[in-house]
Amino acid sequence: MIDFQSGYILRPVNPVFIYFSLFCALLLNLLPIGNYGWVPDWLILCIVFWNIHQHRYVGVIWAFSLGLLIDVHNSDLLGLHAFSYALVAYIAISWHRRIVALTVVSQAIHLLPIFLLVSLFPVLAHWLLSGEIYWWALTGAIQAIIEAMLWPLATRILLALQRRPIDVDHNRPL
Repeated sequence: MIDFQSGYILRPVNPVFIYFSLFCALLLNLLPIGNYGWVPDWLILCIVFWNIHQHRYVGVIWAFSLGLLIDVHNSDLLGLHAFSYALVAYIAISWHRRIVALTVVSQAIHLLPIFLLVSLFPVLAHWLLSGEIYWWALTGAIQAIIEAMLWPLATRILLALQRRPIDVDHNRPL
């Protein structure tokens, strides 16, 4: 895989690092800091990243399973986050060729509707099922904007182990 920003060929990713980053994102989501509009959904940020860059390791099944864990943790309607995570994983996999070729800032702008879908889907589902809308829950749009603003940082951190060093050692093949 080529990093289009720097032009370097990326090293193969270690699957242990992928699953470790997903586990860390899950732990960040499980922190008891509240359900505020400014708290990003770390897990969906990580799921979207790995579905775009390494969709063979993390797919729709992983997103669905992690969404079920978030549903159980939030004591929410079972399958609500699972369906939205799986839908977003499918969209990210289908867009992965288009997204990788863009700059990181353009990627964040293109991924904003995906993050909006995840943050506003529970609000829409509650509205359809109960007939009343929680207006305070529409702060999920702020959450989606923050996640899109965190995309360049997430890209830098999660691709750090794959980047080749700038000073090339001629005794080393890669």
